[in-house]
Amino acid sequence: MAKVQRPIDHRDFTAIPRIREVMKTLPEEERICSEHGEEVFIQESEFLPNPGAGAPFARAAFIGCCDAAIDRTLEGLSKSSGNA
Repeated sequence: MAKVQRPIDHRDFTAIPRIREVMKTLPEEERICSEHGEEVFIQESEFLPNPGAGAPFARAAFIGCCDAAIDRTLEGLSKSSGNA
């Protein structure tokens, strides 16, 4: 099955470790697709050779089996951070 990607804005790269930890605390129905049984995760591109003061990678994205699964995870993250 082809994966769906939702890019993460480069300004949010420093929050990726925290987002991963929060994702682990979400209920299964918010992080695992009920239709396909696959978990949404974050994937970064390969490391940059000279990142300077920025992130050590150029791109990052939420990866899931379908848009609906990513949407549920993002909604769960929003609720858990108090932005809902």
